[in-house]
Amino acid sequence: MPKPAKFIIAAKCVPEDEALSHVEEAGLKAVELFTNAELLKDIKKIKKVCAQHKLRYAFHAPTAGFEPEALAELAAGISAEAVVFHNIYWDDEWAKIAKKFKSIPAKVCVENTYSVHEPVKFMRRYGMRRCLDLEHLQLECAGIYREAFKPFIREASHIHMTGYYHGSELWHTHIHYSPERSMDMLDLLEESNYKGFVVSEARHEQHTPDEFRNLREFFDKWKNNDRKK
Repeated sequence: MPKPAKFIIAAKCVPEDEALSHVEEAGLKAVELFTNAELLKDIKKIKKVCAQHKLRYAFHAPTAGFEPEALAELAAGISAEAVVFHNIYWDDEWAKIAKKFKSIPAKVCVENTYSVHEPVKFMRRYGMRRCLDLEHLQLECAGIYREAFKPFIREASHIHMTGYYHGSELWHTHIHYSPERSMDMLDLLEESNYKGFVVSEARHEQHTPDEFRNLREFFDKWKNNDRKK
């Protein structure tokens, strides 16, 4: 009997019609959009493209520059469920981000890039949420520690996951690149009662129709308790 998963698997891609069509055709229901300063120059175009697809959206803010007005406009325009930030801003800039997003329903999430504790001060000061990057967490801890990870998973509002595991070279690959370990990690998310997006944060060259289809099929296998190779 399939598992009634409380979380949804999501792909990552650029906010362009072809990429979103590939995600949708693969049978996936959610996506985290990549953004940068150049893409944010034409938010009207992004909104128009996203409106053409029946997907749930989140997006990752650029890892350079400071564009709070544009990001807030995009979040409102595509009904983003989460917006992910890296810790790259000065204190006064974070205050402006918090103010801009105050009336927007999207969950404003700060990602752990070097430490699992990195988002905590933003959660305490501004009421922001945790984006838990499981690849970064494993790199920090040099492995997977199931019971130690559970409190951070329970605090998470958004999750990044890849095929990486300690000792491998699978950085920024789709989760189906290490099926056994990814099945175990999805089990851990379920045990921790996680609810939200699980983004398979693969690098750009893996944003293909076949890879998106493989991702959806892998998640279906997990839901159906199918551990066969």
